[in-house]
Amino acid sequence: MYRVVGLVFLAGVAALVVLSGAALALLRVYRRTGRLRWPRLSVFVASLLYSPLCMLLRLFGNPTQALDLFLIDAANAVMAEAFGRAGPVRLLVGPQCLRAGDCKAPLHPIEGYQCQRCGRCPFAELAEGAEKTGFRLFIVPGDRFARRLAEQLGADGAIGIACPAELSLALVAGLRMRVPSEGVPLCRDGCFETDVDVEQVKEAMGRCGASSS
Repeated sequence: MYRVVGLVFLAGVAALVVLSGAALALLRVYRRTGRLRWPRLSVFVASLLYSPLCMLLRLFGNPTQALDLFLIDAANAVMAEAFGRAGPVRLLVGPQCLRAGDCKAPLHPIEGYQCQRCGRCPFAELAEGAEKTGFRLFIVPGDRFARRLAEQLGADGAIGIACPAELSLALVAGLRMRVPSEGVPLCRDGCFETDVDVEQVKEAMGRCGASSS
């Protein structure tokens, strides 16, 4: 009995070591060349071993953001085909930290902050782009808020904007929920007056459903 338990434990440790090594190797190739290999495998091992990999990166003095960006690109690649065929219910979800510091947008308990298009932050331009491409814009206080919206509205496709750490895990959740999504990380993160590449978001909106139109 104890011998079997011991063998199972050793097998589990060996599998963990192998998978961690594979994930680090894929991450190293990505960081050196910018090329993504085996995106489905990358998403599987990076999400499964996210916490241990972060610990290993910190141990060797590497920023954990590299893992998040790797996971974002891998998840985007995995969902690219389905994202291009997405139906009409499309969500553009952005974080509240992207708002201007003096934002007066009211907070709706179900739909998040209601953009007034004052022009003091990127949301005014994003809202205009969303209207043209059939997206509904939601400015939310957190990823749980976004997941609830996707479930309640029956989203056919979604674009998420967030800091790399939150976005990587949100995209993995999107895969599990089978909501074709694409993530655009903030180009300046933090908790106040962050920023995003608006053109990158617009390009993502143009890709959503493009294959079926």
